[in-house]
Order: sequence, then structure tokens, then C-alpha cells
Amino acid sequence: MRTADILVIGAGITGSSTALGLVRKGAGRVVLLDEQLKSQRLSRGNFGLTWFMCKGAGYPGYALWSRKAAVAWPDFAKGLEEETGYDVELDWTGGAVHAFGQAELDGFAKSVGTIREGCRSVDIDYPVEILDRKQFAALMPEMSLGEEVSGGMYTSEQGHVNPLKLLGAVRCAFQKLGGVYHAAQGARQILPQANGTILVKTCSDTYECKKLVIAAGHGSARLVASLGETLHIYPQRGQLMVTARCRRKLHVPLLSVRQTQDGTYMIGLSTENTALDTRVSADAMKSQAATAVRIFPELGNLNWVRAWGAIRVMTPDGGPIYSQIGDHENISVLALHSGISLAPLHTGSIAPWILGETTDNQISEFSNGRFHA
Repeated sequence: MRTADILVIGAGITGSSTALGLVRKGAGRVVLLDEQLKSQRLSRGNFGLTWFMCKGAGYPGYALWSRKAAVAWPDFAKGLEEETGYDVELDWTGGAVHAFGQAELDGFAKSVGTIREGCRSVDIDYPVEILDRKQFAALMPEMSLGEEVSGGMYTSEQGHVNPLKLLGAVRCAFQKLGGVYHAAQGARQILPQANGTILVKTCSDTYECKKLVIAAGHGSARLVASLGETLHIYPQRGQLMVTARCRRKLHVPLLSVRQTQDGTYMIGLSTENTALDTRVSADAMKSQAATAVRIFPELGNLNWVRAWGAIRVMTPDGGPIYSQIGDHENISVLALHSGISLAPLHTGSIAPWILGETTDNQISEFSNGRFHA
């Protein structure tokens, strides 16, 4: 039998960034378990935005949480590079969302006003501008906008990152600080013991720990069900497409189109209810490509070389779940979309919460219990 002070099930970006925070806090022996289910590896298949814009409409708490994470991102990336030597390729150049036609642009203005008012109620800023076509075009002077683009939303205080390098940097930092990473150890059974410890049976071993963190994506629902908890999440497929490398011209990422530091363009933003099916579909690719070409017609001339699908972890209100399990105060579950954007808070705020070293009242807003109706 293997032992740990804290065992973290799930080595995607949410579990890994939380585990990093735990070892930074001196939490003892922290062990991170990775199941290596490639089909569910959202941390490797996402768009890579470090984003707060558009999040939290009608939900000021989530708007505040996302805004806090965005503010923390530059220092978070700098700290990872200093600890590990990894450049996570953070471009802190802002971010934008296009609008087609005046009606859509007016809708953006109304939405921004609503979120800004909600943010003001919890005393935070919401630095998002509505830009007309000329102002929007000035953000990307080397690209030509399609005729239908009327303008868009923009903020200078967010950006994009390389998800693969981020995941590598977080795991590297975790292990350099004494954390233990075990691959191919999918959790199968959780058994709370009378003495307060927890046994976790994996596909090939058994672990005993004092605290348990469940951050296993859609696998978390099965694990907490055995403890009498219903986890309120559902799957949503997103698909991405990528081009061959080109000269870099687009330095501000859009919600649906971005260009990476190596010159590849990525397009995304599809949403499909397909359960856990990660296959790509021609219809989604055609739709995404058509939208991208409407924004930037020159993208229609590029060679698109790869496409893939990944399954988001969604909650009914879009906000994250950070919760303790029933009567088991030493078992926590983390389930959410936007693990890349929220990574700095998982390291800096959620890890202390798991250790009982924070009284941040906002975290309690994100309990799984808010959906028990």
C-alpha cells in the first residue's frame, strides 16, 4: 500500500495546478494520480485562452472569480518560468470578440453593461470596451476584416497561452518542490475509513491518504456517486482546427480565432451535446471555418492540417464547483470549465481552502450544493 498526506485524483490542469499550490503551502507528501485517458484530455485539447471577458453575465460571483484569475495570470506565468525554465508562451496582448452587423454589436454593448453593473455591485472593475469597425480593425492591422464585421468587444487585460507547455510547467514545478506524480493510476474506488483516513483503489494499486482531492473531470461524477453525492456536471463537445505554420500577423486573440507563437492559426468555439464522444464532425468544421473566413477572408486560402474534439466539463450555471463531500470534510471535489483561465486561483486560493487555511467566503458560492433543489 502507498501512502500520502494528500492525494489528488486527476492530473489535468485543474488537478495539477491545485497540487502545485498544495506543495507550495508545505502540505506534506502530495501525490498526483493521472489516468492517462487521452480521449478525455481537455487540458491538452483546449483553445488556450486566459480569459475573463463574457464570463459571469447574471452571475457576479463568477465574473469576480474570472477577473481575479486574469489579474493573477502574468505573475503566475512568470513564476512558473522562474521555477522550471518553461516558457508557457503567454501573450498578454488582450482579447477580442467579433460582431457581425450592428444588431450583434448593440447586443454586446448591452451585455457588457449588465456584467459591468454586476461587477460594480461586488466592487470590481470590468475593463471591456465596445469598438466600432475602424477601432476593431486597428487591433490587427496586418489582417483584413470581412465586410460583415461591424466591430466587437475588447479588453487589454487578458491573453492566450500554450496549454501543452502550461501543463508541463505546472507538473514540473510540482515535482521539483517534492510532489509525487504517478501515471496510469486511474482511481476505481474510494473507501473512507473509521480512523479518518481514506483508501483509494486504482487500476493497479491502493493508496491511503489523510485528505483527498477529486479533480478527474467527468470521471469525478462516478467517484463521488459512491460517496452519496450527485455532481452536477454535464459533457459538452468542442472542436478545434489548426493550420500549417504561417508568418505571424494576428497578435490579439479572438474568442474564435487565434494565432500561436509558432504561426499556426486555430479556430474553435463549437458547442455540441454528444455525451463523451470526442470525434470530429464535418458539419462543425464547416461551420467554424465559415465563421473564421467571414471574420478574416484570407484564412480561406490557408492549409488546414488538423482537427480534434474534446469534452468540456460544464455546470448548469457555468461557474466552477469547489465542494466538500457530504460528511467527509477531508474529501474535496473540483469540477469546472475554464481550467486554463482559472489555474492561478487553483494554485493560490483553492489549495489553501483545501488545507483549511483560508476564509475566502467567495469559494463557498461555488459549492455543489447550490444545485440541490
